[in-house]
Amino acid sequence: MTRPPFNSNLARVILREIPENLRLVSWMNVLSAIATATLLWLVQAATQATQDDGQPGLRLVLMYVVTITLFGISHNVTLVTASHDAERLIHGFRLRLFDAVRRSDLVTVEKIGRAALNGVLVQDTQALGSILPLLVIGAQQAVMLVFLALYLAWLSPIACVLAFGFAGLAVAVRYARMHGFRKQLMETVAAEADVFDGLTDMLRGFKEVRMSRPRADALTQAIGRASARACTVNIATKTQWGRNFSLIEVMFYTLIGLMVFVVPLLTTDFHTVVVPATTAALFIVGPVSTVSFVTPMLTQAEMSLANIEAMEERLREAAGPIAAAAEPEPVDGFDNPTSIALSGARFAYRDARDNPIFAVGPLDASFHAGEISFITGGNGSGKSTMLRLLTGLMPLDEGALLVDGKPVPTAAMQQWRDNISAIFSDYHLSRRLYGVGPVTDADAAPLLERLEMRDKVSIADGCFSTTSLSTGQRKRLALVVARLEDKKVIVLDEWAADQDPHFRKIFYEELLPELRAMGKIVICVTHDDRWFHLADRAYHMNEGRLETISHAAPGNPTPRQDIM
Repeated sequence: MTRPPFNSNLARVILREIPENLRLVSWMNVLSAIATATLLWLVQAATQATQDDGQPGLRLVLMYVVTITLFGISHNVTLVTASHDAERLIHGFRLRLFDAVRRSDLVTVEKIGRAALNGVLVQDTQALGSILPLLVIGAQQAVMLVFLALYLAWLSPIACVLAFGFAGLAVAVRYARMHGFRKQLMETVAAEADVFDGLTDMLRGFKEVRMSRPRADALTQAIGRASARACTVNIATKTQWGRNFSLIEVMFYTLIGLMVFVVPLLTTDFHTVVVPATTAALFIVGPVSTVSFVTPMLTQAEMSLANIEAMEERLREAAGPIAAAAEPEPVDGFDNPTSIALSGARFAYRDARDNPIFAVGPLDASFHAGEISFITGGNGSGKSTMLRLLTGLMPLDEGALLVDGKPVPTAAMQQWRDNISAIFSDYHLSRRLYGVGPVTDADAAPLLERLEMRDKVSIADGCFSTTSLSTGQRKRLALVVARLEDKKVIVLDEWAADQDPHFRKIFYEELLPELRAMGKIVICVTHDDRWFHLADRAYHMNEGRLETISHAAPGNPTPRQDIM
């Protein structure tokens, strides 16, 4: 593989991912630049021929047509190929990131946060995808400048040195002023963010705003102050932009004046090429502006690429060697377990310095087929963490997760998760039934009817007709999905908390017993002490520890009455 001539991560990635098309784009860039310089020469030749003979002649016309055709083809091939390659490159990055996210562990994903993941998966990939074609245009214009420099040097070396020296000065001035401009842009973004935050508070908390005039007045005034700051910063930013733009324009017009008024004083034969040299100088303006505009984007592209690769590496490290290993051999019994248990299980959440901030354990608990198990406890006691350990979403620091008395190998943890239907308290309901298999409305109709959702939702083409429902109704649809999956283990994290009293009664007195009668291992986090007597066993969490444990009597199918 060809190595990049400079230390650029972006160049290495491009050479690695699209080497064949890179050669094509490079040659098309050169051809386009040669065509541009040739067009300039043909314009000068036609002008001279018209002055001498009254017309340019058929030969020059044909040459112009051929050259402009070559320019159009090469320019189009360059832009189209670059755009296609950029999108394929971004598609590859996204697929790798999506795969890394799904293979990563829950702790890492939660530490990274949705905002950071969205920033990389959406903003950085979009930025890189939009910048890459512009960088190709910048490279094309840079090559064009080389040929224009050669042409201008052929006409007048002094004019070439003066023109490109002055153009370099203009670019240097632009970059010097851009530092302050970038600072103002950052202030603009921050000011606009304050306005957006205030607007978000108003829209998301509209009911609360309408309930209190003082609150509404204070929020409106705060948004007004933020908008005033944004207005002031925007005015300053756009004023600076206008000054920078005007300065560059004045400098380029000054360049033309130098070509016409100063260069003739420095050489005796410039009068013979003043028109073509001045025209060439005019041709320089566009490419120089483009290159100076695109060059800072190279830094932005490198930053976006660095963010993408750093995120991918962080996710890969979190997934560990298991993600890269071959698919492990299927473990017998996962699809039809009779019991699952935690033995001496411990886990600790840690801060950025790896100091424990909340720990659970040791946890010793078992759950059996054909039984309903309740987990109770106050907010923040560790109930949801216990569920995450049982379902293999988070790795144990100590202890073991047992299925039918055998430890679940780390390499087989995904196989274990594949056999669990879990509805967590923050469950996200997708409109499409991913991974459930072909499901028709007729298949789901009895379940929708049983959960009193038949008149609100149907299923077509593997999708719910709507998910714009209340939280409790979405949880019912989540239970429909779990029943369609028909897995042996079902985990329900405060499922009934969002149900009305009528359906809460149905859940505890009808739905849970039905699941038990089907031989499922039913694990339910709940605060509803009214129905504690329906559980076969219960575990109480208090500050990360199992404080009380109650079991059904061995061989007694009647639910215990003393679980509290």
